Amino acid sequence: MLRPAVLAAALFAACNSLHISPLAIAHEGPDPVSHWYFSPSTVKEGKVAARLGPDATIVGQPQLVTDKLGAAMRFDGVHDYLRIASPAGEADEFLPDQYLTLSAWVIIEAPNPQGAIISTLEADGDGEKGFLLGYNNRVFRFVLAARRSDDGNGKATLLEGKTKFELGKYYHVVATYDGAEMRLYVNGELDAVSDDQRGPIYPSRYAPYTIGATADHDELVTHRGHIRDVSVYDLTATEKWVKHDFDHGSDLLELDAVEIPDDMTFVVTPYLQFVTQDGITVMWETSRSAKGKVLYGETGELGHEQTGDQATTIHEIRLTDLEAQSPYAYQVEATDDCGRTIRSPLLTFQTANNEETPFTFGILGDTQGNPKVCKRLSDQLWMQRPNFTIIPGDLVDSGPNKQQWVEEFFPGMQPLSSRVAFFPTIGNHEQNAAHYYNYVSVPAPEYYYTFRYGNAQFFMVDSNKAVDPDSEQYKWLESQLAQSDATWKFVSYHHPSYSSDEDDYGDMWKGERSEYGDTRIRALVPLYDRYGVDIVWNGHIHSYERTWPMKAEKVQEQDGTIYMITGGAGGNLETAGPIKPWFQNNVKHGHHYCLAAVNGRRLEFKAFDLEGRLFDTMTIDKRDRSPATVPPAAAPETQAAAP
Repeated sequence: MLRPAVLAAALFAACNSLHISPLAIAHEGPDPVSHWYFSPSTVKEGKVAARLGPDATIVGQPQLVTDKLGAAMRFDGVHDYLRIASPAGEADEFLPDQYLTLSAWVIIEAPNPQGAIISTLEADGDGEKGFLLGYNNRVFRFVLAARRSDDGNGKATLLEGKTKFELGKYYHVVATYDGAEMRLYVNGELDAVSDDQRGPIYPSRYAPYTIGATADHDELVTHRGHIRDVSVYDLTATEKWVKHDFDHGSDLLELDAVEIPDDMTFVVTPYLQFVTQDGITVMWETSRSAKGKVLYGETGELGHEQTGDQATTIHEIRLTDLEAQSPYAYQVEATDDCGRTIRSPLLTFQTANNEETPFTFGILGDTQGNPKVCKRLSDQLWMQRPNFTIIPGDLVDSGPNKQQWVEEFFPGMQPLSSRVAFFPTIGNHEQNAAHYYNYVSVPAPEYYYTFRYGNAQFFMVDSNKAVDPDSEQYKWLESQLAQSDATWKFVSYHHPSYSSDEDDYGDMWKGERSEYGDTRIRALVPLYDRYGVDIVWNGHIHSYERTWPMKAEKVQEQDGTIYMITGGAGGNLETAGPIKPWFQNNVKHGHHYCLAAVNGRRLEFKAFDLEGRLFDTMTIDKRDRSPATVPPAAAPETQAAAP
């Protein structure tokens, strides 16, 4: 026996279809709960007026395009989408709770592994909730999470179709759910079925309700192509109805394919990751899915090549079996499925130095939010010809915002990042977003890792996550420090252990007592004392600060750990408080970059302002000291965080 909602859908199978043009709005069947179409009368003043349901807010600058059958909205795949509600719960009365039909006419201009037509999908490490109608690089897909298939936190089913779409052509895509079965239809034909979900739809908590994009708290992925018409029903359409609905709009299939520009472009130009003595990773992003290749060699004649495993938009190719401390030339190219190829200019890199060779590296913190400042500083740093760069977090202002990565961070880091690798840590503004992990290539799990360069070892930590003595990161860091035989030990993470900032840790201008830094992250300080960490680089506070050498919460004349805040590579500037704390050696309000040079057992450090003026220097000389030895393990209570 048909469920009531399915029966209702069956009753209007012979009526006018879900595809409703401006000239044919009325029909005899049930109304959708929401329906959006695009015309000069519905698209104006930053809104799309819904025929039924809530209006949608225009984000970006999608274009209204016309043809002989009507109009559609074209989205650029970077900035453009429609926001119906944020979070989706604000439109709760228009969201189906168990019976669902999603219907749309769309054109795809570029494959996308997470392409979306309409979505209120929440998908992260804390569970999956909501639904999505969209596509990947080849086929359409339907994602849904229901309460009775819950694993305690929400568990979605990803239903992929079989029909491979052609770029530039119209498709009618319908997804249905009746409380027990998910169905996906393409051009009136059943394309995929799943009975993995049961019961009411699990509503998302914080994901927005969007057209032309999918978004949750850590990611925004936008559609490139046309959307002509979108309807949402709280009924479950029958196969007969779907076929009728497709037939009603099938004239759209006779339209000429939308002309897709032949010129595939670089969304992100080549940049370098995780350089070692025998390898380096080359990354870049293209505007459409393509097969990537790196041509490289000891001279500009190249002569070697390494090809990516599959077609993609974000390319990540590891070059191996290289000679240590050696210069190489390289060029990247990408070829799409139509045979169109783009190539980068000839670029260069150098593999990591041998242990006995001096090296220099830059420190740029909090590059977020000001690409002009970041560009000026990275250009000055490049003129110093560092071997690599470290970035102690907050690469962008909002990690889920792809625009900030492709239009702000990466352009601000060129040409530096195409010539030398950068090693980042994750800041709070990255929001643990998928974009960070997509664009960064370092050892798993990527939010903490270590690397060697010359006679130094670097330990990169995620200060957003737990660092107490029982945490995964604490145990990993202690193990790595205990094993390290490096002459120099450097640690980097985002939040500062020590800071004199005016109000982040207590508003000193109002007479409040300051914590003088992030007390939670100080759980790691006993490890630095025990294993002889030389310098800790942080960001988060948008200023510059350097402490005296410190050990056991006391200033030392030598042999202690120096803590530095180098958060002045872009973010809005911050100021030190009115009280000079006991640990502070130097502090400065201003944008800046830093440079550290290591020669055997001697380190020289310099800090430069936005005008390239030197404002701080420091030298650490270990030549007159005996190599450090690790004392016996301290009792557990002495390894607790400092008060």
